[in-house]
Amino acid sequence: MNLLPIPHFMIRALYLDFGFFATLAICLLLVVLFIFWMAGIAGIVANPDNKGKKAGNLSLILCVLIPIYPIIWLISDMVKEYVTIRRHSTAAKQNRFQNAE
Repeated sequence: MNLLPIPHFMIRALYLDFGFFATLAICLLLVVLFIFWMAGIAGIVANPDNKGKKAGNLSLILCVLIPIYPIIWLISDMVKEYVTIRRHSTAAKQNRFQNAE
């Protein structure tokens, strides 16, 4: 008795159409996108700016209905955090060199 017949046939169809390495790459890409989707939803839900606002509920609805939205939000949030950390790191280095003189 096969408990998961549909995913098995889907992967088998991919394997027959694209071969082993392409199927492996497609499956890994789908897993990574699913993880990014869940991480984006968690980040949007935990965002303190959206607490108790109508926009927060809209964001949550968009997260569930449009899976690319949380992925784009996650990437943009990572870029914003990188820029902020880079800016603070540069300012700290400049202050350290000024205090050394």
